[in-house]
Amino acid sequence: MFAVPRAIAQRIAVQRPAVSRAAAPALFCRGFATHKGQCHCGEVHFEVEGKPDWSAICHCSICRRTHSAPYAELCGYKPDNVKVTQGVESLSMYNVHGKSKEDRYFCKVCGSKVYSMLNHLGCKAVHLQNLTSPNHGADGKLHDDFKPSCHIFYASGTVTNHDALPKFETLPEAFGGDGKQLPNDFHDTR
Repeated sequence: MFAVPRAIAQRIAVQRPAVSRAAAPALFCRGFATHKGQCHCGEVHFEVEGKPDWSAICHCSICRRTHSAPYAELCGYKPDNVKVTQGVESLSMYNVHGKSKEDRYFCKVCGSKVYSMLNHLGCKAVHLQNLTSPNHGADGKLHDDFKPSCHIFYASGTVTNHDALPKFETLPEAFGGDGKQLPNDFHDTR
């Protein structure tokens, strides 16, 4: 399907400590753990299986407008690894009247974004802040397995992010983009 960009994979590999033989089974099983999430009102619940294949911060204009925010934090999974477990009848879908490559699913009751089907990448992306296990809500901090590894469509964005993550003008090469990176202060200098 697609692979994590080499630079991101190397960064992830450097951050993960060596594992003792005794601890290996627990870490192996964690990769198959089921994580839960829900919309804001609790009408729609979902589960994801295992660690995300990728996690990114998207600055594209559609994410910004549909979230009413400067960016969206997304975790990508194989389609079969994302399941709506409650409230499927309360989901609605938006795809810019058939013009978008993504089908964005949201709760009809509260409007929370639940997941997007990224048709051009063949995967589903859940919204990081909707995960309740591990807790990524207002009172939780990001679990290392879910931390974003890059910014995508950074040129389309409106805010400057001074972090150590790579910032791609569009997408990394592994996602079908040109892999062109931009500096942290791109928005301050244009």
